[in-house]
Amino acid sequence: MRIKITLLAIVLATTVVAEEKAGYYTGINFGLEESNTGGSDSTKWSGKFGKHINKHFDAELYTRTKDKDTGSNDTRVEAAIIGKHKLTDDWSSSLRFGVGNKYTRTDDFGYWSITPTVKYKINNKWSTKIGYRLRDAFETERKQNDQTLKLGLSYKIVEDTSVSAGYDWKRGDSDANGLAVGFKFEF
Repeated sequence: MRIKITLLAIVLATTVVAEEKAGYYTGINFGLEESNTGGSDSTKWSGKFGKHINKHFDAELYTRTKDKDTGSNDTRVEAAIIGKHKLTDDWSSSLRFGVGNKYTRTDDFGYWSITPTVKYKINNKWSTKIGYRLRDAFETERKQNDQTLKLGLSYKIVEDTSVSAGYDWKRGDSDANGLAVGFKFEF
């Protein structure tokens, strides 16, 4: 519960203190994930804080907590670099490379992830994207290898604030489908 309150406080605080746009962004997501193998279903909260380094690169810190219906949970903390390329006025691509740690009640270990994404700007308010995440533990015996097809739709409320909805189709050592909603603010 403390993580959820902290993430919400970060998002709200940035809306109050941001007077000029300085190239930073923050966001919070809430999601539901359903196991396809009879395992645990879960709720997920995540938050991110990032900096637009220039028009081609972002740096980002990300954290996610997953509460499983069996009562267990796990947390991920990750740092990432995102390369971006504008293809046309409406099409863009990105490549996100992240490294992080996964923490459970009994263990923790490092992992990496790479996510190529294509985004289409429908109009000045709406955009959609599709991505494909590859993720694995540095120690492959951890059995954390999975691939996730990620679909998203975003609506810009005002220039620096947007809401989003997404769908994840995860397969591999984890096999689940997920839905999420999010809020992002740039400052």
